[in-house]
Amino acid sequence: MLSINEMIKHQIYRLERSIDNMERTRESMIRRYRDFQIPWEWLLNTGLIGQMKLSSLRLAKVYLKRITKELQLNECSGEDNLLLQGARFAYRVHQFAGGFDAETIRAFQELKKIGMGSLKQ
Repeated sequence: MLSINEMIKHQIYRLERSIDNMERTRESMIRRYRDFQIPWEWLLNTGLIGQMKLSSLRLAKVYLKRITKELQLNECSGEDNLLLQGARFAYRVHQFAGGFDAETIRAFQELKKIGMGSLKQ
């Protein structure tokens, strides 16, 4: 059975694959529409991909807060491993979404504080 953290990571990977597929499909459709002189500009402004990227930021925020809470409660034995997983996941979402929003930045900074605190000990 997958943990909550694994389920969250799985969801973001599925989201990335979906958007990649949508973008490839859109690009091939644009080429075909252009070849047949069919208006295609409307395909660029659907807003769906932007909404999906915003959803990935919300997912990242939840994931980072969950890891932060687990580290604060000392519920995990592999503290360094969990910090590394959180940082990798945050980086991946950051690259995918094109940056963080303010709430996700705060969640990442909280995780960073805990990470810096554990390095000092």
